[in-house]
Amino acid sequence: MKDLKNTRAVLTGASRGIGVYIARALAAEGVNLVLAARSAAPIAELAQELSRNGTQAIALPVDVGDTAALDGFVQRCEAELGPIDILVNNAGIESNGAFVDFSTTDIERMIQVDLVAPVLLTRKFLPQMIARGHGHVVNIASLAGKSATPYNVPYSSAKGGLVAFTHSLRAEIRATGVSASVVCPGFVSEAGMFASKKKNHGLQEPAMLGTSSPEQVASAVVRALREDVLEILVNPGPMRLMQAVNQLFPEVGGWLVNRMGVGEMFRKVAEGERRSNRPTSNGS
Repeated sequence: MKDLKNTRAVLTGASRGIGVYIARALAAEGVNLVLAARSAAPIAELAQELSRNGTQAIALPVDVGDTAALDGFVQRCEAELGPIDILVNNAGIESNGAFVDFSTTDIERMIQVDLVAPVLLTRKFLPQMIARGHGHVVNIASLAGKSATPYNVPYSSAKGGLVAFTHSLRAEIRATGVSASVVCPGFVSEAGMFASKKKNHGLQEPAMLGTSSPEQVASAVVRALREDVLEILVNPGPMRLMQAVNQLFPEVGGWLVNRMGVGEMFRKVAEGERRSNRPTSNGS
């Protein structure tokens, strides 16, 4: 069991949604934080809140989808907080629609923020972690990256890539003292992208899958760090069984997802987002 007290972490997507809950959970463990997001005001407010409770918290606005900004961001993190022990790649955006209706720009932006940015940030922080012989990267993916999700193809593809990236990276760096974990939330109530969709489009999640709380996602991040767990699925339903079926019989897994109503739910979201032209962001 790893003690996290006085470690230093960078958390992207910290301005809203589950990022706020992850920040509070890490602070409760004694972790000092760089809070990163495009929106400056929310992370500044969160930094003040955490600082009042004894955490060293620094707000650094950045668009992680802007590759050219990442080198400067990494340098600022290390200059203002010190050597980084933990990177939590949480920033993300999601847009639902028929795949043929997505523009090239939509697809590139989603893959850039949801997959390329975590990969590049990890590449930039990792050498110093390896040199010190300790460190941990936690990637926030999604159950959409583990199973078929119609009307969600770019997001699902990016999150699936993030899952594979984490597994491959962990296998490569295990002997260095640095590790990697991936947390895959399902439908999260109260905060985050699904909560926003539920509010905006009047959704009801499939009853068999249910929802998890943002506190449960944050607890999963802490557990991944403390216990060095490779992958954590955050969902109250029979998702582990479904994932096992999906690995052995992919066509059956996809059929089950649709039978549970996931495809129809995302089709309705796609219609609503097409009318409002509003993708959902997780504090990116």
